[in-house]
Amino acid sequence: MSAPATDTASLSPECAVALRPGYEDLHTECRQTEDVPLPYVTGLLLVRRCTCLCHDYNDQGSTQVSRSSQVNQ
Repeated sequence: MSAPATDTASLSPECAVALRPGYEDLHTECRQTEDVPLPYVTGLLLVRRCTCLCHDYNDQGSTQVSRSSQVNQ
């Protein structure tokens, strides 16, 4: 069997690994929560924020998990 195809290009490394069984707790290690602009350049990003649904700023689905509830687990 193969795992379902998931676009992990816009996820942080921590959230990409956290999609695998047994590594779900890695979502709390993600620190890629803000866009980081390229210095002295307008409109270009050095690092994009993570688009994983585990983050509070993503309201794209019902599987959203509060970071505060993850930390307390």
